[in-house]
Amino acid sequence: MFKHAIVYSNVWEDPELNRRSLMIKPEDSVLSITSGGCNSLNLLVEGPQKVVSIDGNPTQNYLLEYKIAAVKSFGYDDFLEALGVEFYNRPSKYSPEYRLELYDKLRHLLSAEAKNFWDDNRDIIKSGLIMCGKVEKFFTIYRKILMFLYGSKYSAIEKIFFCPDVGIQRKIYDNINFGRWHFLNWLFLNRSILSLVKGAHSFRHVDEKEFDKNLNRKVDRAMRNIDNRTNYFFSLILLGRFLSPKCLPPYLLKENFDKLKNNIDRIEVFQGISTDVLKKFGPESFNKFNMSNIFEWMEDDLFNNVMREFIALAKPGSRLCYRYTLARPRNLDAKNLEILIPEPELAAELFAIDRSFMYESFHVYRIDKK
Repeated sequence: MFKHAIVYSNVWEDPELNRRSLMIKPEDSVLSITSGGCNSLNLLVEGPQKVVSIDGNPTQNYLLEYKIAAVKSFGYDDFLEALGVEFYNRPSKYSPEYRLELYDKLRHLLSAEAKNFWDDNRDIIKSGLIMCGKVEKFFTIYRKILMFLYGSKYSAIEKIFFCPDVGIQRKIYDNINFGRWHFLNWLFLNRSILSLVKGAHSFRHVDEKEFDKNLNRKVDRAMRNIDNRTNYFFSLILLGRFLSPKCLPPYLLKENFDKLKNNIDRIEVFQGISTDVLKKFGPESFNKFNMSNIFEWMEDDLFNNVMREFIALAKPGSRLCYRYTLARPRNLDAKNLEILIPEPELAAELFAIDRSFMYESFHVYRIDKK
C-alpha cells in the first residue's frame, strides 16, 4: 500500500487542534504520524521530552529528515529558503539554484536512504519542497484551472485574503459568482480523481456520494467564519503561497525558530507501523498521541487492534487525537471503550475553529488504564 512517492509535503490539519487537545508538557513523550512532517515539528515546538514521528511511507520520512536537517544547519532565513517557502507578491531574493547549494550543506545529516532519494530528486528541491507532494500538485493544477476560468475576475477571489475583518470577508465571498467554481469542484472533487491523488483506500468507508457538494459546504462555512489572514491552508490552495510571514504553521514562524532549533535533537524519525513501535520502545512509552487520519481506511477489527497497540504504548492518563476526512468514524469495541474515555465537548469546541476546512470530524480521548 505504501508507495515510494511524497503524497503530502504539508500536513493539511490544523495544528491548533492538536496543541489544545494533547496539552503537551515538558515531561511528555509524543508519538505522531509523520505525513508532511509539519505536525511532528509543530508538537516539538511545544517542548516535550521527545517526539517519535512514524510513517509507513519512507518518502514521507525522508521529507521530515530533510526538514530536520535544515533546522540543524541554517539560520531562519536559509531554513525557509531550503524548504522552498514563498510568500504572496514577495519574490525570493535568491534563485532556485540556491536551494541546491543549501541541500549540499545539509546532505551529510541525512540517512543513506534519504540521501539517495534526494540526490535522485534534486529537481524537487530546486522547485521547492513545500508544494512537491501529490496532493499539493493537485492543488496547483486546481488553482491554475480556477484562475483560467475566472481570468481577470480571479482578483475578486484573491481579495478575500485581505479583509480587515471576517464580516467584510464574508460579504466579498458571498458576492463571488460561484458557477464556474462549483463546476470545477464537480469536475475535480469526486471519488475517482481524489482516489488517484490520495489512494482509493482513503475513501473505502466514505458514504458521501457528492464529494464536491460536501466540500462546497465546508468551504462556505470556513470562508464565512474564519479569518483568512490567519488561514494558511486556504492561501496555499488559492494563492499557491503563504500569505505573509505571520500566516505560517507554528514550526515555520520566526518567533518559534529558536525553540525548534533547541529541541530538534529530541525528535526521532521512525519507519514502520504501530507494531514496530511497540517492539522497539515497549509498553507505556508515550503519553501523547497524534494519529492524524490513519484510521479512516481501516475496517473495525483492524482499527480496534491498532488502537489496542496504542493503548499498550500509552502511559496511564495519556491523551490521543485523530481525524476523519470524509469517512464515517470507526466503531470502538467494548474492551477499548473501557479504557478510551472520549472528550466530545472539547473535540466539538476545537472542530468548530478548525482552519483546515476539509475534515468531517475530530476526536479526542483520554486513556484510563486503571
